[in-house]
Amino acid sequence: MTKRSELEKLTATKLREMAHAYEEIKGASGMAKGQLIEVLVAAMRQRGTFQEDLSHAAAIDQLEAQRLKVRTELGPLIRNKRALLAAETHDHAQIKDVRAKVKRLRRRIHRIRVQENQIKKILKIKA
Repeated sequence: MTKRSELEKLTATKLREMAHAYEEIKGASGMAKGQLIEVLVAAMRQRGTFQEDLSHAAAIDQLEAQRLKVRTELGPLIRNKRALLAAETHDHAQIKDVRAKVKRLRRRIHRIRVQENQIKKILKIKA
């Protein structure tokens, strides 16, 4: 089993030698190091000899857990905001406070999704 981090440590010459062992890789002699790594990773995934870096997978799991936790906090706030707006007498200060909290949580969810997408892009997983 090979990891991407191990491939990135190798020279382009060593990567080309590795690529020649795979029949499905054509034109390895003209490829740059980054292209060679991508082609090797794809070929290794097909054969089942590629191992994902666990640090990235663990980070994605952690971010997903954070996002779900924030979403659970967001639901009651939105219901509270709707109830405040539906009331005949509006407490404008309280509505303003709840709206600000909702906005902060939505921004946090967005930031977490951006981080997840960056890690998934590294791993070449479609978001």
